[in-house]
Amino acid sequence: MTRLVYALLTASAMSFVPLSAKAQSQPVAWSPGYSGACGECDLSGKNLTGWSLAGGNYSSAKMEYAFMRGVQASNANFEKANATSADMRGAILTSARFSGAGLADARLQGIQATGADFRSANVRGANLQGALLVGTNFASADLTASRMEVADLSGANMTGAWLNDSVLTGAIFNGANMTGTQLRNSMIQNASFKDVRFIDADLTGIQGAEFADFEGACVSLSTSLPATLTLPLCGTATASAAIASK
Repeated sequence: MTRLVYALLTASAMSFVPLSAKAQSQPVAWSPGYSGACGECDLSGKNLTGWSLAGGNYSSAKMEYAFMRGVQASNANFEKANATSADMRGAILTSARFSGAGLADARLQGIQATGADFRSANVRGANLQGALLVGTNFASADLTASRMEVADLSGANMTGAWLNDSVLTGAIFNGANMTGTQLRNSMIQNASFKDVRFIDADLTGIQGAEFADFEGACVSLSTSLPATLTLPLCGTATASAAIASK
């Protein structure tokens, strides 16, 4: 009987060892999530890659340098959160709320943030290359020195936003509201501004304007343009304005 028990234990141990080794050598499909309330919690530097945060409340949370690649965070609340230098590449942020949040130097390449709210957010120096930002609200947001190559901001609200010194090569702003938007010294080569109304906007020093698409775009008398760019006044059929830089 003793020999039989020993034999069974030995066989069990032998079968368990290879299984454990195999499990450790392969990636495990694990996608934790938290959709409850985590306001003001400290997630700085935490690895949340692949997490589902959809509908969660992370207002005023500390998320500096957090790893959030590919997170599912549609309709999540990140208002006034500090996500400075966070890595959110490929995140799903549809209709998420980031108003007043800190996203300076964040890595936001390829995010899907259609209808998201970034009002008054600090997005200085952030990388938004290839981001889907259709209908996104960036009113009064600071996007100074950001990178937005080939990002799609069609229909976005850019009222009063700062895009000075940004790289907007190939970006799409068709139909966006750019009232009071500042684009000083930005690179806009191959960008598209179809049907944009640049009311009270500042485009002085922009680079690559000769290769950008301004079809249907117009300006107001208070708009500042470089001497090399001529656009029609809004509300007129044929009149054009070559407004000197201020």
